[in-house]
Amino acid sequence: MITIVDYQMGNLRSVQKAIERVGGSARISCDPKEIADAEKLVLPGVGAFGDAMAEINRRGLADPIRDFIKSDRPFLGICLGLQLLFERGFENGEYEGLGVLPGEVIKFDLPDSYKVPHMGWNTTKATKECEILRDTPDGTHFYFVHSYYVCPSDPDLVALECEYGERFCAMVQRRNLFATQFHPEKSQQDGLNLLKRFNELSLGPNS
Repeated sequence: MITIVDYQMGNLRSVQKAIERVGGSARISCDPKEIADAEKLVLPGVGAFGDAMAEINRRGLADPIRDFIKSDRPFLGICLGLQLLFERGFENGEYEGLGVLPGEVIKFDLPDSYKVPHMGWNTTKATKECEILRDTPDGTHFYFVHSYYVCPSDPDLVALECEYGERFCAMVQRRNLFATQFHPEKSQQDGLNLLKRFNELSLGPNS
């Protein structure tokens, strides 16, 4: 069973339907205990960094999410759910994130010929081997919608890169933690393949 974190800022049902489509079972929950006790956890998200952290903190979800990740059970962050893992974000101010990963979330600073947000299909390039990217070739297209991107302090975290006026991190991975800037649930078959491999991951040793 995959638990999808509900903090009122994600397209939860579309993520749930995509997981079910690849043979998984998924529930949507805002209950801190259900999140802490989950077998696998997905943190989706659409919206502003500061608003999202305020809602996560208001609902008492920050520590359960952090504790879950520490347990090394499979975790997947999607879009804003990737960005929230980092130490701070700079969307309409400066805000503390979950602090699970070292680094910051900053806005694209691009020539006028590039539209921000970066929205639509773009190709990716792997920077290391990653279980849920197995059989995903370089040049695979995924669907992006974002104005901000993560800058990990540790380059070894980066699993995929993408180009949009500049090179940016499109996915991170650390042990059983995976998080994508793109939306796998909107990325047709390649996105479904990623979700299928996440669903098939074995549970971590401390679960």
